[in-house]
This record gives sequence, structure tokens and C-alpha cells, in this order.
Amino acid sequence: MKSQNHISRFRGGLFSLSLLALLSSVPVHAGVVRLQSNALILEVDDATAAWKLSDTRSAVQWPSEGTASPGNAPWLQGRFSRAASERGDSIKLTNEQGGAIGFSLVDAGQALELRYEKPGKESMRVLSDALAIGAAEGGYAIVPSREGLLVPVQGEKAFKRTFGTSEYEGCHMNMLGLVKKDSALIVTWDDAYVFPELERRVSAGNPNRLGTTFELRGGANSVRLMPLGKGDWNTVAREYRRYAKKRGYAVTLREKIRRDSRVELMIGAPDAKLWSCLTRRMNEESTAAESVRIHWTFDEAAKVAEHLKNDVKIERCFFMVGGWTEGGYDVRHPDNLPANPECGGNKALADAVKRIQNLGYLACLHDNVQDMYRDAKGWSPSFIEKNRDGSLIKGGRWNGGRAYMVCAPKQLELAQRPQNLGAIRALFGPWSYFIDTTYAVGPRECFDPNHPIGRNEDIAWKIRLSDYARNMFGIFGSECGREWALPHSDFFEGLVGVSGNYYAGLKPQEELGAQVIPFFEMVYHDCQICYGKYGYRAESAAENVAHHVLCARPLYYHSFPDHLYWQNKPGERRGGNTGTTDRASYTRSDNGWAEGLHPTDVFVKNTHEVLGPLHELTAYHRLLAFEYLTEDRSVRRATYGEGGQAVKVTVNFGQTPAEITSETGGRTVLPPWGFLVESSRFVAFHARSWNGQDYGNGALFTLRPTDNKDLEDSASIRIFHGFGPANLGWRGKTYEVKREEVIHPVAL
Repeated sequence: MKSQNHISRFRGGLFSLSLLALLSSVPVHAGVVRLQSNALILEVDDATAAWKLSDTRSAVQWPSEGTASPGNAPWLQGRFSRAASERGDSIKLTNEQGGAIGFSLVDAGQALELRYEKPGKESMRVLSDALAIGAAEGGYAIVPSREGLLVPVQGEKAFKRTFGTSEYEGCHMNMLGLVKKDSALIVTWDDAYVFPELERRVSAGNPNRLGTTFELRGGANSVRLMPLGKGDWNTVAREYRRYAKKRGYAVTLREKIRRDSRVELMIGAPDAKLWSCLTRRMNEESTAAESVRIHWTFDEAAKVAEHLKNDVKIERCFFMVGGWTEGGYDVRHPDNLPANPECGGNKALADAVKRIQNLGYLACLHDNVQDMYRDAKGWSPSFIEKNRDGSLIKGGRWNGGRAYMVCAPKQLELAQRPQNLGAIRALFGPWSYFIDTTYAVGPRECFDPNHPIGRNEDIAWKIRLSDYARNMFGIFGSECGREWALPHSDFFEGLVGVSGNYYAGLKPQEELGAQVIPFFEMVYHDCQICYGKYGYRAESAAENVAHHVLCARPLYYHSFPDHLYWQNKPGERRGGNTGTTDRASYTRSDNGWAEGLHPTDVFVKNTHEVLGPLHELTAYHRLLAFEYLTEDRSVRRATYGEGGQAVKVTVNFGQTPAEITSETGGRTVLPPWGFLVESSRFVAFHARSWNGQDYGNGALFTLRPTDNKDLEDSASIRIFHGFGPANLGWRGKTYEVKREEVIHPVAL
């Protein structure tokens, strides 16, 4: 239906929605001005710029009581007056300080844009009163940081935290979602100088308050409010996806596969990464090596991939090699060539890449053009970001010593040198390339007069770098991930988790009283290949595995032991362990496929047999419905796709067993971090009871047809058994599957 937008004025205070029909016909007078569409009503006092927004579909108002101030900045104080001319869908108020505020209906009347014409570039804080949520309103905020955060107004933790645009563990989409009284609202913006801040106020004797403030720094001057009517996190995700598609962010995997068919090799593929073939530790000044260690030669790297394919039977794999460069991992960047001789040199690396890709795996090389070290052959201060006083901007203290931050346009310049990406492609021919930190580090500023940039220009240059690398190799990705990078890349490494945790530094529950939700999957699951990053201990990884099951993402394996690790003596192997804790459950192999294998292989096999097929079934769909099945929110369900292609994933994040009802297995008991996956073409579970079978401490099974039929009609079903008792009930018959078996059930 076409939106009807109009403007009206009337004398006096703000009127209620019940008088809407009358107000539309009131003659124009000095006082309050209204903008109206079928989605919202804005009422503004043209003398004070006080305003409020009403959601016409839910009758909820922002703020809930009274009006919102124009914001907090010196120039916003004092009296305003209407501008002489305006469009029918906008209002502009000016003041004596030379500033102005514009209120406009945008997106066919579905959103309200607030635009601030600041006299200078000083920071200003806005919307703190407009977006406040009270305890009685039962609301929450949705923050798109990595997978996503659900921050309720209720909670014992008082906090104040800024989630800066594209900052490390800041807002990784240009939006926030807010829900109160079961009414949803999205706030969006375009500028990297926007810094959203959340604050929960907790005080004895007073109800909680969750506030959201937007600090507009530099040239940032606008935000948009999109009321959605009655809704929840699913509504926010659905409507933001609609908006993101219009903005050009939602480029799907199908589109990316049409661009480069090898992207399809990443569907269902885990991220196996040898972080550092060569680790050389330099001193602070990068003048002397403190230690040198070879973890894998290039020949051994290829053998690890061959072992995964031939022995562990991992059919697809995204296989990344780090520490291949001349100095080793994070040393002497950005001068990478030749490949370090300690691991075999150029010829051995070229051979390794070829062998890896001959397996049907996707080989990827790890690079970095943002950190530069003083011992790099191409070192020059002219590449480095500068402070206002002209001093060089330092980065972290990494393996190569003290790094210095290369300015974004200079990163592209370095990557385009003949001895960099072009030569690397010619020498080694990987089908994929990874440039570290590009998406992880927040937007930068540089004050070098030869290449000055602000935060928005930094992002623009990183997009150019992404496009260049992607065109050079075919497939490209970087660390963590940002919404603006989706149209310019194919994979993110670090968005789903960090070191087996949800975040690197942020502790959602402890610091914010918040919960991680798969919001990224609700918006962009069908648009990008995503992994976690860094190593972790498999013996404590059950929650990390459960998180990946809920997100329907393949796992990242970044903790491979050195050299040809599986050749350890049999007495040193621990596969077959049954006395594990719940956190170590996915290292079990008793009675299972990987019994007797190296512990690393046990964990890889158990988890990939679930997560690989799960991603294959969901990769082209969004998470359409996320729900909590228990009052304490410990049992969660995610439904990907719809109709006959729907995949339902149920996970128990609680500390005690949870009983649920399975469509295929009836009464099902999930242990802590256990799960059930159900679809027409794939069933998987880690359960203590399923389909009439009791499994004691739990068992891991998957079922998948081999004849391209639905499970209920299939006459040929492959059953994988990871651990636990070997008995499995299916179609009224009990099978004993100690490792793997293809059964041929009779149709009912």
C-alpha cells in the first residue's frame, strides 16, 4: 500500500493518537508540527525542538512519556524557529547559533530521519531520552557485535559501554534494535563517526533503566528511526535485512558463487588453519631474533591436509597456511617473498598449495599489509599513519617486534607492488587469500599531509584493497568481519567466536548481564562464509560447539599440534575416553567412529560430521525464527529456511539436562551443550535419550539419506556414530552402529 505522508500544525501541547482524525484537519497555527505516514507520527514543538515519535501500528511512543530534547550540545540550547521553505515530508528548525535540525520521512514513510546541521564539527549526544526503556516496559536492546547481543533492561549489572561503528567488538552493522512493550524499533546510520552508547542504570529502590545515546562526532550528522509495530528480535532482523538489501549489503552466497564457482567449495567446509609454519620472535626494535621455531614445513602442511582428507575423511576443507612469509608469522611485513627457506622455500610452498587443492580443498595464504616493521625491506615512515604532531602511530607488539600502522591508501599501494600480491599469485596459485586485521581494526585516522584520511575514508580504502585482492585471487576474506565488507569479500574469520569464546575481551553476562544471540545469522546467514578465530582447548569446547550448532556454522580448528601429530605412539593417544565432563563431551570416541585416533582427530571428526552437513543445508537460507523454549532462556531453537527446506536446531545451554519433544524421536533429553538437529534430509543429536533409546551420559549420532530422498522415504541412510552406546532406533527397528553404517530400512 502506498504510504500517505503529510504535515500539519496546531496550537498547544502534544495531542494523543485518539484525536488523530481531528488533528489532520486542524488549521495551521504556531506551536506543534506533525509529520505523518502509515507507519509513524512525529510531533515537534517548533520553538524548543522537543519531539516524540508514535508507532501507528503498535501505539507505542518514543519516548514513553513526555517529549525528547533535541540533544546535548551548546548549540542545541535556546529557541528555534521554522525554516521558510520545506518539503511536505520534512520539517527544518533553525536557531540563532547557526545550527539546524531536520526531521524527514524517508524510506517511503517507513522511517524518520533526524539530521543535525552543526555550526562546527564538535561532538553532540542525541536520543538519550527518546530511546530510554524502563523496567516496567520489559524491553531490551539488540547490538550487532560479532554474532549479536541481547541486552535486557532488567539485570543486576549496571554498566555504560560504547559500541562504536565498526570498532573492534563495537557495532558491526550500522544499526541497533530496540524493543519495549513488545514494540520494535531500528536505529540506523551511515557515518563511521557515530558512536552508540548503552547504559543500564541500577539503583536500590528505583526501577532499572536502559538508555541508548548516540554520540555524533566529526562530520556525523544524522540517524534514522524505523518503528516496526509489534515485534521482537525476529522482526528486527527481518526488517533490517529488507533495509540492508536496499543498501546493497545483502549480496548472497549464490551471487558470490556465480562470480567465482570455487566459493561453493566453502559450503560445509571447516576452517583448518596452521597458524604459524614458522614462528620467529623479534625484539621490540625488530633488530634481533629472540627465538625461532618451525611448527610445520610446507611439505608437512600438505601432509596434514592429506591426512584430514584420507584418514579423517573430511571431504571439504578451507585450509589456511600462516607463517609462510620470508620472516615467519607477523615478521617483516609487508615484504613477504620469498617464502621462508626454513619451511622449504618457494618451490615447496607452491607444491604444498597444489597438493592441498588437488584434494578438492580450498588453499588460502595468510597475509598482513596493515602492520609494518622496521626490519622490512621496504620500510619507510612515509607509509605510516601520523598523529596530529607528525609522530608515527604505533601498533601492537607482535612476533616481528613493534608494529607501525600503515595508512589505508598505502596498504593498497603496498599490495599492488609487483613483489606483493601479483607475484604471490604467480608463484603459488592459491584460490583464496586472507589479509589479516583489515576488517578487525576499527576505522582509522591519519594526519599525514601527504595522505590524510578520516574514518569513512579508511573504510573506503579498505574496500578498494578487498576488491583488489579478491580480483587477484578469486576468493578473499579478512579478520572478524563488518557489514560494509559483505559485498567485497567471501568469508570472515573471527565473527562467530574468538579462542573458543564468544568475544575476545567482552564478557557479555559478567559485564552487561547480556546474552549472545545469533543475530548475524538472522540477517546475513545466506550472504557470507563465517568462522571463529584463534586456538582453544577441545577439552573445554562444548559450549563453543553448541554455539556453532545454533549458528549453523562449520567449526574452526586452529590448534593443530606440530608436525605430523597423528604419528604419535598409540600409548599417547586418548581417543576412547568416556570419563569426560560435559565441557569435554565432543572429545569422546567410545564405541564411535574415531575411537583410537589422535585426540585432535576425534574432536575434528565428531564436530564436523554435525556442522558440515548442517551448513550445507542452511547456507542459502537465513535464520528465520529464533526462540527460547524455557523461561530461563537456556534452551534455544533456531529455524533456518521454511517449508520443506526448514532446518530446526535446538540446543541446551543450561547446566542441567533438558527434556524436549523431537518430531522424529519423541521424548528427547539433551545434556548440557547437547543438541538436536531435525530436517527432512538430516537428523543429528547429542542426547541422553532419543527415539526410545537411553544413552546414559549421552551419545552422538547423525542420519543422512544417500539416495537423494527425504529421510522418512529413504531406503539408504548413512548413520554416523561419534560416541556413546551404539544402539539407534529408526522406523521401529533398533540398529547397532559402532562406527558408521548405511542402513536400508523398509518403507512403512
